[in-house]
Amino acid sequence: MSLLTDLKELLLPRTCPVCGKLLMAGEDVLCAFCAIGLPRYRIMDINDNPLLRMVWDKADVRQATTFLSYNHHSPYHNLIIGIKFHGKSDLAAKLGKWAALEAERQGFWEGVDALVPVPLTRWRRWKRGYNQAEMLARGMSEVTGLPVVNLIRRTKNRKPQSRLKGEARRKNAEGIYQASVPDEWRGKHLVIVDDVMTTGATLGSCALALHCADETATICIFPLTYAG
Repeated sequence: MSLLTDLKELLLPRTCPVCGKLLMAGEDVLCAFCAIGLPRYRIMDINDNPLLRMVWDKADVRQATTFLSYNHHSPYHNLIIGIKFHGKSDLAAKLGKWAALEAERQGFWEGVDALVPVPLTRWRRWKRGYNQAEMLARGMSEVTGLPVVNLIRRTKNRKPQSRLKGEARRKNAEGIYQASVPDEWRGKHLVIVDDVMTTGATLGSCALALHCADETATICIFPLTYAG
């Protein structure tokens, strides 16, 4: 460990984003207790995939998986707050790695060609300093070796989805995403990555945009968390 790192941890000690306790030596990003207690979403134990059901009326999505259950009232909600609003890009990458390893055990990555993050507006990306969905995808890439390609762009600046509920989310997401698929990525097996899936409006709209740009693409979705 470098002197600079030692001084940084002395002045700004690392804390667990879930429970707030100081991280001990050997604990990476989360404390051991909170890491063990991660609310994994056991999608392999469910016969009727609820993530697919939420987007089937919006776009042709082949497969869907997720890593964690999302509950706004759970302390694990702080993970999403951290990666979206508190600059925890390292946390996003780590969660992406863990999610990719979990999906690997499901055989999810077979045949996949690339990871496509859900985009932010230019203003929101500048304000945060990064796109949390892209950081999740880069963490997944470290495990899978798959490239991260930005094929979707957000064309309109509307209210954040987190401020809306139900039907308002769906209407807010309509028509705000467009995709451009160069020849080298046409006909590929693509996985769209995002942080939270609530109603499926965002992921469904992104999948539709990709299919409009390339109807030969095979599209899957992978939100880090699912609020179902």
